[in-house]
This record gives sequence, structure tokens and C-alpha cells, in this order.
Amino acid sequence: MLQRELHQALRARTIASHAHIAELTRPLDQDRLFRRPPKGGWSVGEVLEHLCISSEAYGPMILDALRRARPDAAAPLREWRPTFFGRILVRSLAAPRKMSAPKKIRPGPSPRGGIVEHFLALHLGLASRMDDAAGYDWNVLTMRSPIAPKLIRPLAAMNLGDAFSVEVVHAERHTKQMERVLAATR
Repeated sequence: MLQRELHQALRARTIASHAHIAELTRPLDQDRLFRRPPKGGWSVGEVLEHLCISSEAYGPMILDALRRARPDAAAPLREWRPTFFGRILVRSLAAPRKMSAPKKIRPGPSPRGGIVEHFLALHLGLASRMDDAAGYDWNVLTMRSPIAPKLIRPLAAMNLGDAFSVEVVHAERHTKQMERVLAATR
């Protein structure tokens, strides 16, 4: 897949998930936003807090990679390839099985105030970061996962395309979770 195609696909998915999450969460009152499912698990507010914490971990890492790099006008027309770690992480996030969140990105006892709008702003910022990065080579810009445990962090190398893919798939995964929570807490 060309980098330009990946950029367009991830951007479109980000905009679509942003609209869907806004549609799901903006109408919720405080009680509904923070109501946990009867069988346990996170409330919609806690899911949004988790997504915020994750995005706040990846955002600076991405900006730092861009600051260290030089624009490359030919990059959008190059083939993009995921790294080994990036491919595994994206596949695991896309799989429907239940996973526990790493400690670094678990929500605290209560989400921050204004969590819906805070997340929506961060998520829309993801589309802007992708646009800002379009003129850089996403294969060459590499980083370590900011949430990988220290023991495996040296192996947790990913490229910029992987990082964007992780953020998009992660939000899509948790959108489904929010739908299940809302259905269970009617």
C-alpha cells in the first residue's frame, strides 16, 4: 500500500469514528456517561479517559519524531510497510477478544471533567497530525511504543504509519465497547 493510500484510509476512518463517538456520547448525561455495566467493566466515561491517556502518550512521541525529521516530497508515493511489532499490535487491537489495558493507560477512579469534548478534540487532532505528517516518510520515522513494558520496549519498535494505525484501530475498538456499555446500561 502506498503511504498516501494509508494516510487517506486512516484519515477517513478517524473522521468516521470521531463522528460516531460524538453521536454516541454527546447526548449522554453525567449519570449515563459514568454508569458501569451491570456485569462489570468500564463506563463510557472511563473508556474515553483510557483513550485520552493513550492518545496523550502517542501524541508527543509522534511530534518528536516529526521534529527530528526532514520532509520528503516523494514519501507519499512510496510503499508503506508495517513493522513486525506494529503489525502485531494493530492485529491484536483489531481482534474482538477481550484484552486488559496496560497499567500506564488505565483510567483512574473518575474521568476528568469534560471528558467527551476533551477526547473528541484529541481524536480530531489525530487527523491533523496525519495531515501534517503526510510529507514525511512514515517508514523511516521510527519510535518505541510509549506504553510497552520496559522489559519489551527495546523490541517495541514501530514506524509512524504503525503509530497512526494503532491510534485509529484503538479508537474503533473502544467505540464498539462503548456501544456494548450503552446497550447494557439502558
